[in-house]
Amino acid sequence: MRAVSYLDRYPLLQSQDSEFARERLFAVYGADRFAKHDNNFAIQANLARLNSIGLAFCAYDGAASLSFPESHILRQFFSIQGTAGFRTNGNERPIEAWTPIISGETRLHLDFAPGYRQLVLRIDANALERLLKSVLGDTSGVNLRFISSEADPAVMTQVRQDVFRFAEDLERFGQNYSPIAIAELERALMVRILLAHRHNFSDRLQRSAPTANRAVVDVVEAYIEAHWDEPLDLDKIAEVANVSVRTVFREFSDSGRGSPGQFARRVRLHRAAELLRRPDGQTSVLAVAFRCGFRNLGRFASEYRQAIGELPSDTLRNARRRQ
Repeated sequence: MRAVSYLDRYPLLQSQDSEFARERLFAVYGADRFAKHDNNFAIQANLARLNSIGLAFCAYDGAASLSFPESHILRQFFSIQGTAGFRTNGNERPIEAWTPIISGETRLHLDFAPGYRQLVLRIDANALERLLKSVLGDTSGVNLRFISSEADPAVMTQVRQDVFRFAEDLERFGQNYSPIAIAELERALMVRILLAHRHNFSDRLQRSAPTANRAVVDVVEAYIEAHWDEPLDLDKIAEVANVSVRTVFREFSDSGRGSPGQFARRVRLHRAAELLRRPDGQTSVLAVAFRCGFRNLGRFASEYRQAIGELPSDTLRNARRRQ
């Protein structure tokens, strides 16, 4: 059935039965209308559901249409092959390499030609707004609203690459990811979306943050050291430092220390070294990498060697010899 596929580790349905497909699409995706338009119908759908993000692969080997009611879900579609279109708020457009961010505030209608394949990014609108406001230190009651405008193609090309890389990483390592890795993957992608698309907070998001004293960096680093095995909580970091998240990032950059995320990676690399130097019978490089929040084993090994001076496999082998 499928020439192209993603997220096979997260199967939702694969069927030629349109009634079964309708039931699954209604129950899991929240659709409220589904119709097939030819007899040679087949569908495959995979869905990785994280905390605030869902990433779906869909393949239609037969013409079909689908509708969604109003919801709190933001969607962005990335075409892989074939043709399809969407209609919302009276506007109809093809689904190309990417679509704009599609709000859940109005009904959404989708039409798929036979042979169509796509990835769909689904984001909880409330979670995205909370992240944005924590970055800005915004306590207003103003809601996040995306502005209908064409995004910069160069920026969107990078977003598309990030989304497909995300799907590939989930396929390879997803079920072994630590909560640290999942939370930071989601946050990085959500920030990328906020920066790539125009919305009513864009000017503030891209404006320089007010400065604070350098003690902010020391406070944040001490907090990260004490909570290295937890996902970076932007709201908590801002609360501990008594400044906005945007100011925290500005202070790290101005002090030449990179970012809180980069500091956390350095801390976790040293914690990984400690775990590898004191192995038990279950210790492996892969398990330690995932426990410390690293999702790509090759990148972990490269960063580990740069920070520690040897490969993680060497550290573990030497520790076992000493034992």
